[in-house]
Amino acid sequence: MTLLLNLSRQGVGRTENRDASGSAHNSGACLYVIADGTSKPGSGDLARALIHHVLECFSRAESSVASCPDNALKLTLDSLNAVHSNLCSDFPFASTSYLALLVVGQSMVSIHAGDCCLGYLDKDQRTIWLSAPHCGPNWKGDLSHSFIANSPARKRLLNCMSGRRPHEPHVQPLQASIERTWVLATDGFWAELSAEHQAGAIREQTLHGYATDDDATVMLLRT
Repeated sequence: MTLLLNLSRQGVGRTENRDASGSAHNSGACLYVIADGTSKPGSGDLARALIHHVLECFSRAESSVASCPDNALKLTLDSLNAVHSNLCSDFPFASTSYLALLVVGQSMVSIHAGDCCLGYLDKDQRTIWLSAPHCGPNWKGDLSHSFIANSPARKRLLNCMSGRRPHEPHVQPLQASIERTWVLATDGFWAELSAEHQAGAIREQTLHGYATDDDATVMLLRT
């Protein structure tokens, strides 16, 4: 897995960028994580703390753990549960969406809670989104991203990382052997930019000229 691009831009009128992202490598395995803090106090700090803790745990793991798909997945889930159990209390009003992509050999799995989403580029360089956002009207998980993007209820999270909620991430196995360009994005990217502007930002490798009200972050990976 190769990291091609990692872009983030603060939303118009925002006092800080509450998005965070990062990656870690261990014994040939890779872990990529993005997080999107909500507008509640301390949410940007929680997003950054989540990223730091999960990547630190992965990078420090024994080789026998990181190089085994099942063990690496358990490690990642345990580190996320530790954020919920131990770190969320430091940010009692905060909440954040997150998406983690774990790649171990030909095994790949995504873990997400909230409205950060995973997709891949098709032959026309448009993103085919795979993750069902845990927000607004999408309680069944069957609505298109374009429909959700236009919904007035989009900002109401149905699932996220927060000390006031149980931690119930969605785990989705994927096929890493397929040659694809994968896209990890916060909702400022997939919901506030049109498909044409998403493709333009990826093609130009910049978010300058693509302003959004919300913070926007996008990572591109190549298998």
